Parts: sequence; C-alpha cells; structure tokens
Amino acid sequence: MKIYPFNKKNILISAGVLMLIFLFTQKKKIVKIYKGMLTDTQKNFVKKIKPFAYSIGNKIGVPPLFILAQICLESGYGKSSLTNIYNNFGGIKARPGEPFISLLTTECKGNVCSKVNQNFRKFDTVSQGLEAQSKIYQNRNFKQYLNKTADPIQYATLLQSGKLKYATAPNYVNNIKNVLETIKDI
Repeated sequence: MKIYPFNKKNILISAGVLMLIFLFTQKKKIVKIYKGMLTDTQKNFVKKIKPFAYSIGNKIGVPPLFILAQICLESGYGKSSLTNIYNNFGGIKARPGEPFISLLTTECKGNVCSKVNQNFRKFDTVSQGLEAQSKIYQNRNFKQYLNKTADPIQYATLLQSGKLKYATAPNYVNNIKNVLETIKDI
C-alpha cells in the first residue's frame, strides 16, 4: 500500500473521492428529493386545478386527490401542449367527428411500450376540457368504481383492476403515488 504525503493537493483529492462516494451511495435519496421538488409554475398549476378536482371529485364520487394527481401526471403539471393549447387535461382521445390534434405518445401493452400517433380531443375552453375529464370516470367502463373509496391509491388500483385499464402504463399506480407524494403539501 502506497502512502501519499500529507499535503493540500492530496487532501483535496481525498475529499473529492469521499464526496463522490457519498453522492453515489445517496443517489436514490437525492433523486427522490429532486423529483419531489416542483417549480413555482408547477405549484401554481396544482393550485389552479385543485378546486376543480375537489368540486368534481366530491360531486361524482372520485377521490379528489386522485383527480388532481391524474391531471398533474397526464399534463406534466400543465407543461404539455395538449393541456396548454388544446385544454385536454387527461390525454382524452378523440372519437370520430370530434376536433382533434394528432400527437406522438407512448402506449403500452403489458410491459411493452412504443411510440405511436394518437388523435387527441381538442377543447375550446379549460372548463370544457375539465368537464370531459370528469366524464371519463363516469363512463360505462369505470362507473362501477364511483363512491367505492376515498383513498386515491385504492381508486387508481381499482381503475387498473378490470379488463379495460384506465391507463396503459404498466406502473401507473406507482406513478400516481409519486405525484401524490409531490403534491401533498400544496
């Protein structure tokens, strides 16, 4: 084992190596903390959508925090062009005859995900987009889960439990959990 002389250069190198070791061992914790931080713009988006989530959630029997987390997740906290330009807060697909914008998105079947073009519904106003989002929870595929639980994670799990899943992402429930952790104090 070679012993290096005690000098300023070797102390700095040793400190740097120790810092790298510390950062490497703490990477998951640091990433988790970073992921949990929102910009002021993102926080403002959450605050803007929160009253809608509570109003509609309480009215139709869906946990309001689920609605809030779903909209944050789907819209990238309001950053997506689908939300900003076309007032589509939930990735709502267009049906024949409805106004749409074709965008590249990721769709998954099982654990296999691929990029595909999808036609997404365009809405004229924020309220139209938010109202359409609320109707998804009430449609024939998901209405059986209304008023089943006040817990947003349990509700997300229910939406993913039937033959027709609410979301194609294989880790959807965990994604909702992560968003809920991020927005819980806003």
